Formats: sequence, C-alpha cells, structure tokens
Amino acid sequence: MSATVVKGLDKNGRRISSMDFEAMVQAAARTSSSIQIESMGQHNLGIRLQHADGLSIEVSGPTGQRLGCMGMPGTTITCKGAASDDVGYLNIGAEITVLGDATNGVCNAMANGKVYIGGSIGARGLTMTKWNPDYEKPELWVLGSAGDSFAEFNCGGVAVICGENAKNPENVTGYRPCVGMVGGTIFFRGKTDNSYSRNNARLAPPTDEQWQWLEENMPGYLGKIGREDLKNSLLVRDEWQVLNAVSPQERALLFSGPMPMAEFRNKHWNQAFGGGDPLRDLAPGLDRSPIGAVPTGDMRRKKPYWANRESAAPCTYYCPVHIPTVDRLRLIRDGQIDEAYEMLLQYTPLPASVCGAVCPNLCMENCSRQGVDDPIDVQVLGRSVSSARSPEVAASLGKKVAIVGGGPAGMNAAWQLAHAGVEAHIFEKDDFIGGKLAQVIPWERLSQAIWDQEVKRFLETPNIHTNLGVDMSKETFAKLKEEFDYVIVAVGTHEPRKIPFPGHETVIPALDFLKKAKSATPEKVGKEVVIIGAGNVGCDVACEAYRLGAEKVTLVDIQKPLAFGKEKEAAEALGAEFRWPVMTREVTPEGLVMDTGELIPAQTVIISIGDVPKLQFLPDSVETLSIGGAAWLKTNEAHLTTDAKVLAIGDVERPGLATNALGAGKTAAEYIISQFKGEEWKPFTKKVITQQALTITHYIPDLEHEHSQENSAERCLSCASCRDCHLCETICPEGAISRRELEFAHTNGYESGLGASYEYVSDDKKCIACGFCADTCPCGIWTLRPF
Repeated sequence: MSATVVKGLDKNGRRISSMDFEAMVQAAARTSSSIQIESMGQHNLGIRLQHADGLSIEVSGPTGQRLGCMGMPGTTITCKGAASDDVGYLNIGAEITVLGDATNGVCNAMANGKVYIGGSIGARGLTMTKWNPDYEKPELWVLGSAGDSFAEFNCGGVAVICGENAKNPENVTGYRPCVGMVGGTIFFRGKTDNSYSRNNARLAPPTDEQWQWLEENMPGYLGKIGREDLKNSLLVRDEWQVLNAVSPQERALLFSGPMPMAEFRNKHWNQAFGGGDPLRDLAPGLDRSPIGAVPTGDMRRKKPYWANRESAAPCTYYCPVHIPTVDRLRLIRDGQIDEAYEMLLQYTPLPASVCGAVCPNLCMENCSRQGVDDPIDVQVLGRSVSSARSPEVAASLGKKVAIVGGGPAGMNAAWQLAHAGVEAHIFEKDDFIGGKLAQVIPWERLSQAIWDQEVKRFLETPNIHTNLGVDMSKETFAKLKEEFDYVIVAVGTHEPRKIPFPGHETVIPALDFLKKAKSATPEKVGKEVVIIGAGNVGCDVACEAYRLGAEKVTLVDIQKPLAFGKEKEAAEALGAEFRWPVMTREVTPEGLVMDTGELIPAQTVIISIGDVPKLQFLPDSVETLSIGGAAWLKTNEAHLTTDAKVLAIGDVERPGLATNALGAGKTAAEYIISQFKGEEWKPFTKKVITQQALTITHYIPDLEHEHSQENSAERCLSCASCRDCHLCETICPEGAISRRELEFAHTNGYESGLGASYEYVSDDKKCIACGFCADTCPCGIWTLRPF
C-alpha cells in the first residue's frame, strides 16, 4: 500500500496552520497506515494517532513543537532532520526517531514508548517521566549530549547518553541533572561536572545486569538512526557510568543525622519523660501509636467527595432557560429518545424554532467539548423535537393566570402553567401568536413549516386559551386583575426608537419594515438601501431588503457594529457593507447625509436602533424604571413587579434574546406554581463547573463527526454529571471506591427530575486521599475536600 502524502503548503504555496494541518494528518491516519508528512514548521505532528494495522509516519521538512505528542502504541514516527521542543511529550507507546538534534523538553511526562535521537538534546529532557510496572519502562536514547536539568523529577524512565559528537563534550549530562528523581536509570558515556543531585541519584559503574541490557539494546538504537558503524566504539564498558535513583529508604538515611532515631529515643527521649510521653498524665487513655506514612480515615487532611450534579454544566448554566442538555444526551445514549424529547419540552415549547434556528446558542459557545474538537451541535438536537408530542398536563389546580402578550416569553409562561394544571389565558394584540419570532424573523432563518408545527402543538395543549386581537387598556387590565389569580405582562417592545434629525419622518422603522416583509404586501425598496443601526436586527433588515429587490445595502453605526453570529454572516454573504463611525446629519430624497457632508446614496432609509415597550395600560401600582429615555418594568429575580399580583417577563424588563424571554417565562411560571402549591420557590443557583475540574485528555478529537443527535450524545463530556465510566473505581490504588446500586432512584439535584439508580462511594478505612479519583474523573465529579 503506497504512503499517503500530506503537504504543509496549500496549492497557492502558503503555509497551512498547525490546527488545520493536524486535522489533515488525522484524516489521513483514518484511511492509511503509512503517511509521509512534508512539514513547514507545523506543531503536533503525529499527536494521538493510531491505526488498526499499525501506523508509520515519516516527517521531512522543518518540524514544529510536540512531535509525537501523546504517541499511541503501534505508531512509529521518523523525523528526517532536527525537531523542536517537546518531542514525545506525554508519549504513551509510540516509537519516535529524530535523525538530527532535538531541543528542550524531550520525553517530558512520557509514560511508555521509545524515543531515539540521532544528535543532542536541549534542557529538561526526560522530566516527570512515569512508569507503570505493568508496562515496559519508557526509554530515551541520545547520541550526543543532554542539556541542563536533565531527568528532573524522573519517575522511572531509562536514558542512554552516548556522548558521541556531543554539543557539550565536557558535561554530557548537563548542569544539575536528576533533581527530584525518584526512579529510573541514566546511562552515560563521557565527562560530567558532577553537579547531579546527590539527594536523588547515586553515581556508579554499570552492574553486569545493566551492561547486558545496554549491549543487547544498543544495536537496535544505532540501526534506527543509521549509525551501525559506531557499535564497537560505543560498547566499551569502562567508558560508561550510571546514575541510579536513590530509593526512599536510602534517602531517609541521608537525612537521619549522626544518631539513628531509635538510638535517640532509647537514650534520651524515654529517659527524660519516664516512658516517652510528656502528656500521659493529662490524657492517659489517648492512643499514641505512630501514624502510618500513608494515613487513612480521620488522619487524612482531605477526603474525596462525589459531587455529582452539584455544579452546572456550561451548556445548562449559560442557557437562559437552563436546559439540562447533559441529561438529554444521556437519555439519547441510553436509547430513551422519547424521554429525551419529553424532557426538553418540559423547558420550552419552541425547541426547534428557537434552539434549532434563531438562538445564537450560548450553550454551544461555552461547550467544554471545544477543548477537544468541536462543540455539541445543539441546533440538531433542537430541530429533532419539532414533531414530538407535548408532555401530559397535570391534574387541575383550579387556578388561572392571564398573560398579556403572546410572544416567546408569554408562550413559555403559558406552557409551564398549563402543564402544571393551571389555566393559562393569553391576550394578544395581533391576530396570531409568536411575537417578533413570527412577525419579523425572516423565514429563511426560521423555517415556517417547523414554526407552524410547534405553534400547532402549543395551541392543542390543554389549559392553554388564546384571545387574539385584544387591545389592552387600563380598564381591561384592571378587569384581568380581578378575574385571574395572577397577571403576567409579556408585551415585548413594539415602539421603535426615533432620532429627530431632518428628514426622520421619511425613515422606515425596522420593526415595521420586517413585519410588512413577512406579510402579503411587503414594503417596496429601492436599488440602494441604507440601514441606520448595524445590530442583528439591522442584518435581518438587510437580508429582507435584498430579497425584496435591493442591489446595494449599507449598514451604518456610530460605533463598531454589534452584529454577530448567523445574522451578520447572512448579511455579509449577500453583499451588505458595514460603515462606522457614521453620524447622521439628515436624510434627503438622495439618501443619508453624514455629519462630514458625505452622501450615502439611497432610495430607502430604514432605522434599526431598538424598540421600547408600550405600557400605558398598567396601573400606578406597577413601578417602572427610566433608562435611556424609555420606561422598563421593575422586577425581582422571580419577575414579580411592585404589584403582588403582576409579574413581567421578556423585553419589557430589558431587551434580550428569544431564549432570555423563554427563560423568564419559565421562571415566572415556576414562581406562580410554587405559590399555588404553598411551596418555597427556589431560583437557579448552581455555579458552573470549572474547565480545570474536567479531565478532557481522555477524549480523542473527532473533527469529521456526523451531525446527529446520537453522535452528539456520544461526544458529550457529561460535565458535572457522572457518566458511570468506572475510571475512578479502576484507578484507585487502594480499591477504596466502589459503585453502589440504590434501591430507589434519587434526583440528587437533577434539574429534570430524572433519578439516578447508583452512586459511587469511597471507603474511609481504605482511602489515602491520594487524589487520583479527582485527577482522572473526566466529568469533574470527584473532588477533595478538607476532612
């Protein structure tokens, strides 16, 4: 089978970035067992690569850092020239050959495998190397010399420094080698300045067993670097010395002083205190036996704690609705697809329309999986629920709530109340529900078929009653307060802001334009359109203007445009131009005149600088806050206003995303339900789990994954939620951790109410508080807490 060639330059002769080049090499490794890499200084060549038939990689050209990083068993890497820092970093089995020199950090934290260097190496080679006795010791072979701080904190690695054509022939092991070394062996041939750490290493000639090992393995190394001619000259026993790690027992003797402790106890301590205990008369029953070197039980300073679900995953924390995506994906992994859909519908009636289309997906933006490859595709998960059935509603509570406004905030409030057994009556001014989602979002971004499907599910839900075409007045609102247990204000913002520059009366408000664009009689536009305000709504206006016949659209703003994400990308793809800073002097029939006098030609000028709420129908008992020349409703964290029977949700509190409105609707409904049931209302207070708590190195990047809910379920890191992987149980050196089945499922803080049928526990009598469980837990569940 011929080798697959991966080149570091693109077809235009430009260097490919390390990240893109790494993805290209990974893709080649999936289909070929032999790869030729033509590098242009890219990093991470050969990182975490493996092939079922074994993998051979040949690298030519300038090589960047971390060649063979996290190298896997069965992988062989040959670099034809020199290599940069951290060759074989975290290597766990690969065989790596560098025919030239290598710089700093060779074999740093290597746990298995072999690294052959055909020249010399830089500082801190073989540092923090590990050795699992179930595997062969990691090996580093160097033809020349090593740099300073060699074998620092070496925990078992074997090194051979041949001293041939050394960079530093006067000191082939470098300055201060073996500091902190607790295991392993260093063979070297040549001179040394004797600066090695005598607390950690002992210099000696090779033993018969060590020399036999060197004789047997030297030919294989020389063959790898193409220097078989050196065999006879290198294998002269008298020229070799060995630095052996000092054992813990030997190290204890180094610091014991001139008098052994036992002798001091018998001669001085016991005689001075009549039996060796100066406190025996104060506490005669106290156990004064020596504490073991590795304490358990109450003698530990810390103990492990299984903090399952006590923190929030980033996807849940940053989602304004706090949807527990980790739970949803767990159900999908378990094959409980219907249950996963039902769980999502407990949080929002519009998963496909909002999560799957219009939301910028803060959950994906903060997804921990980005530390491995790509975030979980939440849009796919949202769209998959478009046709799912509504969950069953609870038994009637005999209560009813009025909701003024049928946008996303009002819809979710009604949805939550209805499923809890409360009658939810929506009073909407328009002749359809959905607010700005239905009124202004272009159907190119929000599928009308999906929207209609979700609205149909919503309207068919028991306990939801809609009243359309209702123009709210003070009298009508007062009547609602009398007839209903609570009233929720969710009217949104439908009053466009205006700037009184000359010609402002000819400018079209963005909200009016977008509403008409989705109607049967859309607004006519000229060939040239200027939009004042370059936010995401302005981008929607630009896209609609192009659809309605505009040939050039310019968005202007007084500051750097706030537009981002899908909306900005869609406008730019159509050719929209962004200009800033632009101050408007006036608008004329010719277009927009800037304060500099420059004219931006336009037959149509649209203004998109935000909208404010219309709240004239509210009683004086509901206080407002004046911000930016507009009145906004004053609420607490439960969305309760200064009137105990009135709540306010969505944009009437502050402008936000559709998901902010959905989240506010859910929170307000939960508060009302708790009052009906006489229960304490509790807001969402979980803290987000830190990225440092997760161990993402367990996961292999999958840059070409399919976008399906099943694949997303497998890729999920299950942040802050135990995935039942048994790693903690397996890695515990004392066997202190065990999995325990529970007779009854408990929630343990599950947002969705889904129970766990197991828990992991640590036996205090066995646990030594080593922290291995916390260090290896991929989900960040195990923590060490003060005892």
